[in-house]
Amino acid sequence: MAERRYDALIIGAGHNGLVLGCYLAKAGLKVLVLERRLEAGGGLSTEEITISGFAHNLHSYFHDTINIMPAYKDLELDKYNARYYRPPVQAGLILPDGRALCFYDDLEQTCQSIRRFSAKDARTWREIVNNYGEFISTIIVPALYSPPSPPSEQMVVLEGSQEGMEWLRIGRMTPREVVDEWFENDHVKALVLHHLPVPRGILPDYAGIGAVVPLVISQVEHSQLALGGSHITAHALWRALLANGGEATSLTQVQKILVENGSAVGVECDDGQQYFAPVVVSAVDLKQTFLKMLGEDKLDAGLVERVKRFRHDEFSIFAVHMALREPPRFKTLPGNEDINRAFRLDIGFDTADDFTVVLSDVRQGRLPDKLAFIASVPTWFDPSQAPANHHTAFLWQLVPYQLNGATWDEVREEYTERCIARWQQYAPNMTRDNILMAAAQTPLDIEGRMINMVGGGVFMGRMHLAQLEHFRPLPELAQFRTPIKGLYLAGACMHPGGGIIGGPGVIAADLILEDLKLPKWWEGA
Repeated sequence: MAERRYDALIIGAGHNGLVLGCYLAKAGLKVLVLERRLEAGGGLSTEEITISGFAHNLHSYFHDTINIMPAYKDLELDKYNARYYRPPVQAGLILPDGRALCFYDDLEQTCQSIRRFSAKDARTWREIVNNYGEFISTIIVPALYSPPSPPSEQMVVLEGSQEGMEWLRIGRMTPREVVDEWFENDHVKALVLHHLPVPRGILPDYAGIGAVVPLVISQVEHSQLALGGSHITAHALWRALLANGGEATSLTQVQKILVENGSAVGVECDDGQQYFAPVVVSAVDLKQTFLKMLGEDKLDAGLVERVKRFRHDEFSIFAVHMALREPPRFKTLPGNEDINRAFRLDIGFDTADDFTVVLSDVRQGRLPDKLAFIASVPTWFDPSQAPANHHTAFLWQLVPYQLNGATWDEVREEYTERCIARWQQYAPNMTRDNILMAAAQTPLDIEGRMINMVGGGVFMGRMHLAQLEHFRPLPELAQFRTPIKGLYLAGACMHPGGGIIGGPGVIAADLILEDLKLPKWWEGA
């Protein structure tokens, strides 16, 4: 077979791999992005898994960082049809008695909604937004798109202001401890915590992650959805790659990273085809990169052992996607109707303790008996995702990857029915007459579709303190370089982690061009 030579090879066409490919191609490098699936985009997946014409976002949906993502602006993704909508009702919790608590894109409306549950909490909410908004925008957000600094350097920066010292204090707490300290109403606490598992991969009892709470409340990150479905953003990145001279393959699974004299020189694919380049970047998960593609014989035994100890996500998702005749109509008390246009729906997590109940089952390998969802109705905001006068909806239940005493095939159908029945308790029109078709997705389905998502986890590595910032994925790999010269990392196993944030791709591009001593075209633009 003919040799194919490039300046850079990127393994994996998820959004980080595509972002990196675009940046390097625009810098003048001859770039090839290699993808094992037919479609590029990874978690940016929108498919017709129920009925033709009904588009369902299977993995990524709540895009909370598009407004702060450098790649969106730098690559002019809107020009390639990646368009977004920010629903005015950002999130809502519906209670069994018909009351609803909503968070809006408008601070006054949010405080009014909270005031119905607690006047004190409404005042606290306003104070947090006023105290932290600028600090997060100027200090925290830039850190998401920069190589992680050692802990000592972070502390020196933060110690310089009152806000920074408070950030350090709450950063030593769990998110649950922070909401318990700041708020008195259980429903307010629950709706804040509801934002953590997806899209951030954080659980309420993770120690040392308490600073995520003001990040949620400040709304510096805007929760948005991609018009036309999440895969539209994948299309935009793919088009931007090609427009800047990059190339991409599909149905091309990399089996081996080729190494000569301690340097990466290329890759070999499952069909025997070899591609060569002095720069090879893995945008897939850590263990697949080092233990399968590279091989333990190429690495120090201590590093191999530390890679093996890297922890995957602690939870997965049981999803039910539905094609509907009409959208859900929640039964509410007068004045609570805005829940019927909330982007992010909290169904069943009424209090902070409800997370404890569900996660106890997850951690013990039990199918959660308490049904509590992250849910949404995409067609409330984007009618193009279903045929005229029809709708789509989905729910995500936190579950374990492996079940004790049962298999997912055995419980799939019954659990789907239980989940739908639970939603119907809040929205009586969620009947079988209304639901034209429902399709469930188990953790095994997720892993089978996306091999990066080991154990059905969508964040490519647990988002707890021991695997964040300078410790993600390991201290010796946190700067995106590896012991193999010319081999870099750029997947969600790197800082700042999972979710459609684009940080690993942007940071990797910066460091690679720095090592190649090439100008960074986006600086000073």
